[in-house]
Amino acid sequence: MGWDTVEALLFELGKSVFIAYFVLFVLSVAFERKVSSLVISLMVLAVANGAMTALTPLLYQLASSQGLIYKFLWYAVFVCIDGIAIFLLYKFHAMLRQNVSLIANVIGLAFLMLASIQSLRFVDRFVSNTELLQSVYQYGVPLINIMLVPMIVVLWVANIKAEHKPAQAVMG
Repeated sequence: MGWDTVEALLFELGKSVFIAYFVLFVLSVAFERKVSSLVISLMVLAVANGAMTALTPLLYQLASSQGLIYKFLWYAVFVCIDGIAIFLLYKFHAMLRQNVSLIANVIGLAFLMLASIQSLRFVDRFVSNTELLQSVYQYGVPLINIMLVPMIVVLWVANIKAEHKPAQAVMG
């Protein structure tokens, strides 16, 4: 498989995940109709993932160049975006006086895991030159992004059911 094919697949996967995150954000705004932990979390997730998706082709092109600095940029930009997303996720909750929900913590943990995988993979590949984490990086990053979509949906549905359960008990 050529590098052009790999680049195209990465960009297509990234776009699909971004679209899923964006749709979840729009649905959260439509259903919540107010600022909530879910809305804040999905906004940060969609914006951060959108930035990463938009930068992927440029970063991939740079990383294909000779020189360690270009390889470093690939990993460092994603780690920085993940770090900024974690900061903003919790900062917006504090600024808007919202309790941090389980979904927010799951999204924060996903950003932390992604940043950790990116950092460790750079060290593994270019510092220690071991390639031990190649599979973790290759499959872990897309898997985290893909699995986050159904996980958010399941947690959101469970939260809706939990909120309506006490109302049903009072009415029954």
